Amino acid sequence: MAFPDADLDGETLTHSQSSASYNLTTFSGRFALAIQGESPHAFSRRSGISGTMVRKYLEGSMPGLDKLLEIADATNVTLDWLAAAKGPMRPGSGHSFMVAGGTPEGFVSVPKLDIRPSAGAGNIALYEESEPDIFAFREEWLRRIGVSPKAARLMVAKGDSMRETINDGDLMIVDVSIREFIDEAIYVLVYGGLVRLKRLQMLRSGLLLLKSDNPRYQTEEVPLAEQPELIIGGRVRWAGGAI
Repeated sequence: MAFPDADLDGETLTHSQSSASYNLTTFSGRFALAIQGESPHAFSRRSGISGTMVRKYLEGSMPGLDKLLEIADATNVTLDWLAAAKGPMRPGSGHSFMVAGGTPEGFVSVPKLDIRPSAGAGNIALYEESEPDIFAFREEWLRRIGVSPKAARLMVAKGDSMRETINDGDLMIVDVSIREFIDEAIYVLVYGGLVRLKRLQMLRSGLLLLKSDNPRYQTEEVPLAEQPELIIGGRVRWAGGAI
């Protein structure tokens, strides 16, 4: 398995989406990677850049600094990476993760679980896997965010109750070695037969609160008598940035 020459800090590539699909030595290739999954027309409408110019950039034209800044902002990539393939792809990222299969030195494989814990409510079994995708992360970075590589799992958030901290579709690194409440943090849990993604807080009275970062959602209370029914599956350590 060949890996891209450019430093793809912050970019995710799965088995089905190889970096070989993009020529990252060219601006057009990096631009195509940055807007992957989005049509030129959709990107044009979202960014305000004309469709004609978007197509020209994808065909090889190089934008000026003003348009580079607009594209970098609209695609959440760094200007250095977009313009010159230097540094991390994503802003504020201190790690790299790529498709596994011949994991490079300094990286460890992390399985992506085939579940979508809901940021509202879900109805799926925790840790149900079916031929999970495998990603690779820098081992040193995983330890720096506080998770042992052996206990790290990738999951995808669903719903909007944790917005803006964790948004619908965000990838999350979950420490599955944590199976009980330790301190106030965001956990993947099962309660009432539903998979939840919530911030847990314990009051001095022993009352456990399930809190949403989106103020549109009310805080749920879990009384002492019902707490044995709450199953913690892991603590979220990262979702688009350390939390």
